[in-house]
Amino acid sequence: MNLVRTGPDFGAHKHSISRLVTTQKDDPLHAATASEQLPPPVTEGLPHGARRIAFLAALLIVPAMCAGFSVGGLGAAASVVVGGFIAVVNFWLLSRLVVATTASEDLSAAKLLFQLMSKLAVLGILIAVSVFALGLDPLGLLLGLGVIFAAVPLNLFSEWMAAR
Repeated sequence: MNLVRTGPDFGAHKHSISRLVTTQKDDPLHAATASEQLPPPVTEGLPHGARRIAFLAALLIVPAMCAGFSVGGLGAAASVVVGGFIAVVNFWLLSRLVVATTASEDLSAAKLLFQLMSKLAVLGILIAVSVFALGLDPLGLLLGLGVIFAAVPLNLFSEWMAAR
């Protein structure tokens, strides 16, 4: 390793102050990332990881529905199913938006921002209609919406276990 000495040098003094800094070419972090290249963009369909997360989230709707039923009855269980469905569809749409944006030559920030804000507005309207017009249980709906947040670390853990 090529070390560069910087800072004051106090000679053979017992408490000399000096700082050793590595050069960029010898730094293991820079050396490891310099050889890596970004993977090619996905042009069709969803990446494997996104499909796996959506699948795990869909599976997690079942235990969340059972929890909702045990706490709030049939109404809460139905709210969990609706919330889980909204969450999985929202995740799928967001994944498709990312794939379409990264695969295209036009990476316009304004276009992406408009699409994201439109999707967010539709999501807000769906949740408002679910709670106020359909009378679904808000806590059950929230539990259903949370299946995506549970699926992401579950996916990471399962991939980590598979790599061991």
